Amino acid sequence: MKMIEKQRNSKIFFKFMAKDFRNIEYHTNQDGDGVRYYACSTLNTKGKELIFHKNKGAIVQIKWEVHIDKDIKNLSENFKFTPQFGEFVEYQNLFDYINQLRRKEKMNMKITDLQVSWQKEFLFKINPITLELGYLWISDLEQIKKNYKFDNNEWIEV
Repeated sequence: MKMIEKQRNSKIFFKFMAKDFRNIEYHTNQDGDGVRYYACSTLNTKGKELIFHKNKGAIVQIKWEVHIDKDIKNLSENFKFTPQFGEFVEYQNLFDYINQLRRKEKMNMKITDLQVSWQKEFLFKINPITLELGYLWISDLEQIKKNYKFDNNEWIEV
C-alpha cells in the first residue's frame, strides 16, 4: 500500500492507495472504516453497499438496426452501466464501452438511438469479498434522460 498524506486545517489525514484482486486502484482512510474510494464509486465494505458518484452510473437503452441478409430488424437493449463493476470492470466511461460495442458489431449492426439516464444516486448491494453486484437498491427518481448520436467520431447530445 502506498500512503498519501493530506493536510486540512492543521490536521493531517492519511489515505492508503491499494489495488483490489481485479487490479483496480482504490484509496482507503487510515481509520480502517471499511470504505474504499474508487475512481467512479465508493464501496462501504461493512454496509455491503456500492454507490456510484454523481453522473458516473447510468441506466442505458440502445436501439440497434440489424442487417440479416436482405432483412432489417430493430432490436433494443437495456442495461445499468456500473463503471469498474459487474460486466463493466474495464470501463470508467460509458462511451468507451459503447464505442467498443460499435467496433465489435460493425459488420451488421448500427446504433440508431442511444438514450442515457445519468444517475445522481445509484446504489447497489454488493458482496464485499467477491465484489459481485447485488440488486439495485436506490436510483435517481428524478432521472433526466439524454439522447446521443454518433457524429464525426464522437458522441453528441441531441
